Amino acid sequence: MRAAVLTAPDRFELHEREVPEPVGDQLLVRVAACGICGHDVLARKGLLAAKPGQVLGHEIAGRVEAVGPSGDRSWLGKRVALVQRFPCGTCAECRAGHTNTCRGGPGFYGEDLPGGYAEFVLAGPANAVVLPDSIDDASGAILSCALGTGLHALRRTRATADDLVLVTGASGGVGVHTVRIAAALGATVIAVTSRAATEPALRASGAHAVVPVSAGAAGVREAAADLGRPRGVDVAIETTGTPTFALSLRALAPHGRLAVVGNTDPGAVEVHLGLVIVKELEIVGSAHADRQELLEVVDLVASGRVTPVPPREWPLAEVAAAHAALDSGALVGRAVVRP
Repeated sequence: MRAAVLTAPDRFELHEREVPEPVGDQLLVRVAACGICGHDVLARKGLLAAKPGQVLGHEIAGRVEAVGPSGDRSWLGKRVALVQRFPCGTCAECRAGHTNTCRGGPGFYGEDLPGGYAEFVLAGPANAVVLPDSIDDASGAILSCALGTGLHALRRTRATADDLVLVTGASGGVGVHTVRIAAALGATVIAVTSRAATEPALRASGAHAVVPVSAGAAGVREAAADLGRPRGVDVAIETTGTPTFALSLRALAPHGRLAVVGNTDPGAVEVHLGLVIVKELEIVGSAHADRQELLEVVDLVASGRVTPVPPREWPLAEVAAAHAALDSGALVGRAVVRP
């Protein structure tokens, strides 16, 4: 099979590799589309666990071509979307329902095992969900990460329809879809972005206010006041991390909840502990969706309640160009590659 291999930081090469062999109840999935997110960008630059020789890509949709010797053959031929972590299903984390923090299974695509910048990947019933025909391959590929991550974060912060929700990095793939999901759930949404040109797209996605990141927490609080919340936002979904963490923290109203989803600049942040104490704020980490949440996202999209931003597509051989488009900041939403 063909695979786009990370041969050095910022360098991909198209290589021929053996098609993996499914064992046990594993599924062999022919990749139809694989999304590219900020995690991939950090990995490409050598800032995460992926090393040269790895095949990146954890946003995967495709079709089941084979099953392992003890697998359920009813999976054969089915279109599937995959959760980005392939769990073991038996460890303490998995038994408690926290499959997204499992460390006993094959692991995270693009780091622990070869990812979707290739023609085939291995999966299993624990991280595969059937895609209905109403969802195309490119949209199906991004459901778990670009959409499921936001749903998981909204759940981590117990967001409700009564809440005012702040989303930073709102023009990115996770950000814009978190805006769409929060709005679909009935919440009022403030979007923060560094790209003024994306304001119409963010408002079309359901944002009630769009604030430039340069306006800081004061700009968010002003927008919150205009929306009837003079003390700030109830929930902040922090998709950018270090660059906007202080903004999100200061924008919270008393008893506000902040979920840290992404970190585009890996490094330390300062936490104003006095603010956390006096306002009784909550700060939680939020990783990615589990299989049940991916099922919920599929239902949200199939029912028409949430519509993904149509991804821009490149052939696998042009994965570097797709990364360059992401780097440029010109995209609202996701890029995908097709083997």
